[in-house]
Amino acid sequence: MLMALGPFIFTVTTQLLDTLTDRESARIEQMERAAAMPTPQFLGPGDREIEITALIYKEVLSPGGPFVIEAMRLALRAGLRMPLIARAGHFYGFFLIRELEVVKTHVLPNGTFQKMEVRISLTRSPLGFGIGGISLF
Repeated sequence: MLMALGPFIFTVTTQLLDTLTDRESARIEQMERAAAMPTPQFLGPGDREIEITALIYKEVLSPGGPFVIEAMRLALRAGLRMPLIARAGHFYGFFLIRELEVVKTHVLPNGTFQKMEVRISLTRSPLGFGIGGISLF
């Protein structure tokens, strides 16, 4: 296992994890002051978005690949909040699938696709647990 998003596991032999992009922002607004320049005001953490790209080779490595994609579509439509965990033990937090894109290539004469490039966009969905105003999950 390389990484798991809830029940969806990325491994070398099934869904090959290609890249992971992790973006996080802060909420900063300009505070207007009389007779002085505006100053930035930190309001707290902003959104955290993770984008995962993976490759699925249907016939070679992952005969169940299309079923995993359809299960991810169901999780997206249901708005399931799932934990994202790396094999190294890093817990990213809880995320929602915001967008799922699948590019299918290498079609056979019978109409089945041999290669699927999957891009999964996740957005942080904290449970609200925090200490001292700092959200932990």
